[in-house]
Amino acid sequence: MNTISTPRQLEGKIALVTGASSGIGRASALELARRGAKVVVAARRKDELDQLVQQIVAEGGEAAAIAADVSKEADIKRLVDYTVETYGRLDIAFNNAGTEGVFAPLLEQNAESFDRVFEPNVRGVLNSMKYEAEVMLAQGSGSIINNASMGGLIGFENASVYIASKHAVVGMTKTASIEWFRKGVRVNALCPGLIETPFHHRGIWPSVEAQQQFAAGTPAGRWGSAEEMATIVAFLASDDSSYVSGHALVADGGYSVA
Repeated sequence: MNTISTPRQLEGKIALVTGASSGIGRASALELARRGAKVVVAARRKDELDQLVQQIVAEGGEAAAIAADVSKEADIKRLVDYTVETYGRLDIAFNNAGTEGVFAPLLEQNAESFDRVFEPNVRGVLNSMKYEAEVMLAQGSGSIINNASMGGLIGFENASVYIASKHAVVGMTKTASIEWFRKGVRVNALCPGLIETPFHHRGIWPSVEAQQQFAAGTPAGRWGSAEEMATIVAFLASDDSSYVSGHALVADGGYSVA
């Protein structure tokens, strides 16, 4: 059996991760646990969450799972309430759940495709921050990390609705930081680039060849990994980033500056 490895900067902290059933969310839950946090993992697919909890426990960590749909405000409130009822507080929240929607020219987008993306990506993040911050502000401390994508800072062809949603996440992150930093709650955004997760295998690319060519054309020359993103989440969650708030941290292999 593997054991939790050092560093343990998050010992005794309570973390909440949405969209934890796969990809960056799953990797982040594992990393936070390995660094000492007790983790509540949430997503719509409970079976995958239960498997994640089993892995965390097998490695010597502690975790609990709850099914939740972040497009539903009642689910978010129930999720935060469950975390506090289970562990007594909330120190770290990684708002990772979201969707890419349909990638298509802007003229082909409509109200339905807009709502499908904005409900989880924007309203879901807004409501998550609201309920998480209520707990953290009462405590006088906490770190919120929102998954915003490099698409929160730049544009991509045929991705107007998704890009708009992620720009909104960056905007909410900056505004919340201004409101809450002096009260002890930091808010930052992670802006991943091309990361090897299920997101990039759900039909947003015209072909596998185009997908690989894009990665090869970045300064990094490769895909990033969910595990690499997880270490950034852990940094933003910890006191190592105590003077960092309102920041959109870009981790895109240098793509957006090339």
